[in-house]
Amino acid sequence: MSHRAPWVSVLVTVSVLCLVDGLAAADRVVLSIDLPRGLPTGLRIPLQARVEGAATPGAVLVARHEALGEGNVVVQCQSDGRAAWLLAAIGKGQADGKRIRVTGVVKTDRGGETGVRFVAAPGGMECRDGDRKVMFYHREPRSLDNGTHVAANYFHPLYGLGGEVLTQDFPKDHPHHHGIFWAWHQLLVGKVRAGDPWVNKDFLPVVREVVVAELGPVFATLSTRVEWTSKHIVDRNGRQRPIVEEKGRFRVFHSVGDVRHIDFRIRLTALLDEVKIGGSENVKGYSGFTVRVKPPRQMAIHDRRGLLKQDAVGSQSPWADISGRFGDGEAVSGLSILCDKRLPEFPPKWLLRYYGMQNVAYPGREAVPLQRNRPLVLRHRLVIHKGDRSVARSNDQQAAFEVSPVRD
Repeated sequence: MSHRAPWVSVLVTVSVLCLVDGLAAADRVVLSIDLPRGLPTGLRIPLQARVEGAATPGAVLVARHEALGEGNVVVQCQSDGRAAWLLAAIGKGQADGKRIRVTGVVKTDRGGETGVRFVAAPGGMECRDGDRKVMFYHREPRSLDNGTHVAANYFHPLYGLGGEVLTQDFPKDHPHHHGIFWAWHQLLVGKVRAGDPWVNKDFLPVVREVVVAELGPVFATLSTRVEWTSKHIVDRNGRQRPIVEEKGRFRVFHSVGDVRHIDFRIRLTALLDEVKIGGSENVKGYSGFTVRVKPPRQMAIHDRRGLLKQDAVGSQSPWADISGRFGDGEAVSGLSILCDKRLPEFPPKWLLRYYGMQNVAYPGREAVPLQRNRPLVLRHRLVIHKGDRSVARSNDQQAAFEVSPVRD
């Protein structure tokens, strides 16, 4: 493990079995899976299961159930041993609000070197799925314009399933945009405007911890702990005081067929009194979770209303999809941005731009307080897909995300 930087830790263990003369009780794990009404059928999606009892953290199972289709399904337990994930398409007539119980048999081979994983690389962490690059997390502050804009704590590049790059970093038209990022124009501490994180002014997120929490054939999880700092908020000795603690959890699933799912959870907790965040102070209100797309040829933006013929400002939708020809060839690909129904505003307002910025605008122009004892939690899912939004079934992907919320 000497190649891994000292600030990276791996918290995953492996189940090792001896399958001789049948299966011991320790070799079996019983799972319960909710199939809520409204769950789309025939769509392969991540399903979270409860572990009845406890499983070895990171254990990989093989399970079978008629509701999950024909053949075996691979299941991977979370690091807490209390929940697990599988990728399956629910059969017609099965999603009627029932709960199924599945017995999984523990595998000896986790496929850790060939499955989904995060590996240390200069400046951050690279996610791979087998031999495919998925995305890169930038831990270290970086600039491409001689320090005018300095950024950290974001993902770029994000790759399509064919290896095409879907995002931009420091684009010339908006050099403060960085791949997949989350930022706010207003950062207030009492009456002090601490900085403008959106344009990287008087603000720096300091990444204190990066942990590879899980890896395996079904998913990998990167956890981060970040402190927001500003030169305007200092103690009596002139040292910068952390303003907000941000805890990120980024879960990348194995690609199946023509799609890949990536879940984002960003938890914000105030470390000082009277902290507020807000968006631009005009009608656009741009702020929060953003994907700066590299504009493809024949770009198309859809939301729940259908194809957008022009930019959308302040429109409300649970999801948005961007597709086009990103590479040099003629293949169409894209991504859907889904919103969790537990967001403070749902469906949220958007700023959708054909030049590339796709923003879930929360909280908008009016700043909202961050609490010390009640974090603000933002949850989103990206669906990376081949073809256009009809191939991904964006509307059904959103429906699945809504009726099967991730249990933290």
